[in-house]
Amino acid sequence: MTEQQLVSRRGWQAVRLTSDSLAVEVVPGFGGTICSIRRLEDDLELLHQSPWGLPPHGSITLGGTAEVLRHDLDPGGWQTLFPNGGDTATVNGAEQGFDGEARIAHFDIEQTPDSPAGTLRLRTRLRRSPFELTKIITVDGPAVTVTETVRNVGLGEREVMWGNRIQLGTPLVGPDTEVEAPAGLVHPDATHLYDVDYDDVNPWPRTPGSSSMINLRFLPEPGSENRVAYLTDLAEGTATVSNPTARCAVTLEWDVEQLPHCWYELEAGETDDHPWFGRGYFLTLTPSSSWPAHGLHDARRISSSTVTLDTDEERTAAVTLRVGRPG
Repeated sequence: MTEQQLVSRRGWQAVRLTSDSLAVEVVPGFGGTICSIRRLEDDLELLHQSPWGLPPHGSITLGGTAEVLRHDLDPGGWQTLFPNGGDTATVNGAEQGFDGEARIAHFDIEQTPDSPAGTLRLRTRLRRSPFELTKIITVDGPAVTVTETVRNVGLGEREVMWGNRIQLGTPLVGPDTEVEAPAGLVHPDATHLYDVDYDDVNPWPRTPGSSSMINLRFLPEPGSENRVAYLTDLAEGTATVSNPTARCAVTLEWDVEQLPHCWYELEAGETDDHPWFGRGYFLTLTPSSSWPAHGLHDARRISSSTVTLDTDEERTAAVTLRVGRPG
């Protein structure tokens, strides 16, 4: 049995979807962001929550670079990255913003009297690029599924990046956590480690660290070296994050044809300055159409992985988060 109710979250209208296993909170007016997924049996929060949380509705932000503003407006949780991913890029005369406009766009609720209680349907039209987005969020028992459709409503071909950024936090993420993914290759991030190249690939789960090879399967203690890598040549769209101490395992499943890559980013506490000041500790997995996480132009130049949509062309992809027990 799934229930749906309107609630308030820092002045925003939010929708709470509750199954027999999970309570999920969505903020339509802020990118359709899933701000919280809680396991009901023990009130375990699965998503990372930024220290400042969801920006209060109508709050004023300080000026700054695109990256600083992105952190100011980052509540954590599960967000859509579209039509840009990572560093801001200027396309067709407009800056697309860090991680794109969709993550902060206002989505309208499109429910009907006969809409299932466990399903929330949202729609938006972006301002800085000619795209309509439909997002359908479904909660069914221990699973949350986000099904997105993007459509080019402009004239002519448009180039995009598309992904779902899912930030997982403590206590699921910790030194006892293990990550599994059927990746064929792991590419390091050449801006995170300046003595490597994107082509310095290794088989999963190995990637270069600052002083030695790192095993991405196991997480370090807080206060350790951060990690950024890109998983490619995936046998299937899936990744599992499990922690026996928290008695929890989260499995992500996604459409690997539309989202053939996965960004792996661990903030392990190495960031001593803004925005984490040594206190950050969370894992971000981003099933994505493209890599690296440095904007459209780098994705085109480095990996030729951007996606082109023609006039009236649309594409659909789904990502599911399933909560279970460690095997």
